[in-house]
Amino acid sequence: MRTRVSIAVVTAFAVALLAPGAGARQEALTEAEYDATMKELRLTVGDAEQHIDSRYWPETEEDGDRLAAMFEQVQGFWSARDVEAAATLAAAGVTASRALSLAASRNEYDATREALSEIRGTCGPCHQSYREETDDGYRIKASD
Repeated sequence: MRTRVSIAVVTAFAVALLAPGAGARQEALTEAEYDATMKELRLTVGDAEQHIDSRYWPETEEDGDRLAAMFEQVQGFWSARDVEAAATLAAAGVTASRALSLAASRNEYDATREALSEIRGTCGPCHQSYREETDDGYRIKASD
């Protein structure tokens, strides 16, 4: 009995710790953390596309959850800098990522493709407006 209770407590703690948004940071990302998050977003979007095409629904659902959590961090980054247009684009990314997770949980191929397209649709306008290329990659454009 004691073992079952211990396992249940450990499992509940692990689920709470790993759940999307759980233990979310209260402070905004630094620019270095933001850069790392952007790279991880790109990789996760690629993973999601492969998972959708392979109809790996549980993995696609996890991708959507991870993307939503990362877009929430991106939204916080821009909100902390009072760049509401960028924060709004990130919020759209959160919404689309949640739609991806929901569609994947229902094994809905067309809906997952649509959600992924919506996610990608948030990237271009933000990059065009708030990112500039440098010799060694990209950086956030200086404020006007």
